Amino acid sequence: MEPRAKTRRLLDRLVAAAKRTGADAATVCRHLPILHSCLPKDDEPVLVARASRPGDRASYLLLLTNRRLVVTRETRVLRRQHLHLNADPRHLMDVIWTPEPQLGAIALSATAIDGVREHFWIRTAAVEASAAALHRVFGREPVFV
Repeated sequence: MEPRAKTRRLLDRLVAAAKRTGADAATVCRHLPILHSCLPKDDEPVLVARASRPGDRASYLLLLTNRRLVVTRETRVLRRQHLHLNADPRHLMDVIWTPEPQLGAIALSATAIDGVREHFWIRTAAVEASAAALHRVFGREPVFV
């Protein structure tokens, strides 16, 4: 299969996963070069959603598969994309999430292998389905505060 066909198939899978959470296809397309380099060829996206971080004006795109958690960052003015986090979910420690159905989001926190605590606010149209995807990958129940 030629490289363009592989990239197109990956894009189709990412856009389909993004539609379930309400993320737009244009955002996924902008982040595709970074996501393509981080995602194993045979790994299916479980969750693709827009996210933000407390105190940060940039926007983030979160991609979760059974074997990778990839978070890309996009600056507001110039829309430059950067890799923020690329980790195996098994290497993340103290992973907790709290679904907030009234706000249409999930608060996700995890400690990366380098010891940095990451906090994300995942915006999603399907809070219950997104929380179920987190549960399938991380194998823990959500934390309700």
